Amino acid sequence: MYTMPYRCAIVDDEPLARELLSNYLSKMEHMELVIATDQLHTVMELVNERAIDLILLDVNIYGRQTSGLNQLLKNTDCRFIVVTAYPLASLGDIPLGGRHGYLPKPVSFSRFKDQVTKMLKIA
Repeated sequence: MYTMPYRCAIVDDEPLARELLSNYLSKMEHMELVIATDQLHTVMELVNERAIDLILLDVNIYGRQTSGLNQLLKNTDCRFIVVTAYPLASLGDIPLGGRHGYLPKPVSFSRFKDQVTKMLKIA
């Protein structure tokens, strides 16, 4: 039986974090990395074209919180997993839960796989 892959994007300003998350995605079935970048606006174009199913997103890129993040999370069908070194309590009003998840850095493969599986409801 053929299953369409989940199309994923990684947005992080740390090259090592992008590499680690890319490696983790490659270990999971039905996952396709579309783009790994530090440019959220590029990924948002893909989201608007419905070319991305899941975004692994660092909320602080180059030392500042990603602008428009709350609007972005509320106004798209795409699922997000916030991947950050900041504790959950410091994320304020970012709407996590339901379609959006949270992974604290450093990210282990086990926690990564659990969170991605939960967000996409794949077993």
